[in-house]
Amino acid sequence: MTIIVRPFKKHKELKKTLLNLINKLPKSQKESLYNTDWYLSKEYKREYLDLFYKNIGEHMDFLTKHFDCHRWDIRNGWFQQYKKGNKHDWHNHAGHQFANVYYLELPNIDAKTEFLNKPTPEVSEGDILTFPAYIPHRSAPSKTNKRKTIIAFNSNLFYGYN
Repeated sequence: MTIIVRPFKKHKELKKTLLNLINKLPKSQKESLYNTDWYLSKEYKREYLDLFYKNIGEHMDFLTKHFDCHRWDIRNGWFQQYKKGNKHDWHNHAGHQFANVYYLELPNIDAKTEFLNKPTPEVSEGDILTFPAYIPHRSAPSKTNKRKTIIAFNSNLFYGYN
């Protein structure tokens, strides 16, 4: 099982713009999240994802080389925001090879992604955490009113060019 943590090289350059684009979306407080676009129609324009996807190639190319594959794709992406008491219970991302979490805002290291029966890797704001999508994981209840924002996305790698 491989868990990879790498800095998103354009974090400092894009953080403010990504947050501004996220803030333009309708607020959606569902389940125990402070805000997310998970429940918006898939046809709804997500400018932050367009910008993020244009800049994620370096990370995805690294994964492709690391796993000796030839190409990659991203199947879907969304943001989630958390404040005090907000959480995301245990779940996995069935039907995908990798789940990815980009820590756009991470004011408290205790708010990092946790894995069921596996060590929790060290992450910092600006990092991308990539792990096999079948692994149960969660975001534990936030202990601070400082906002945590992540962009999550599922990805696949392919061997061969077909």
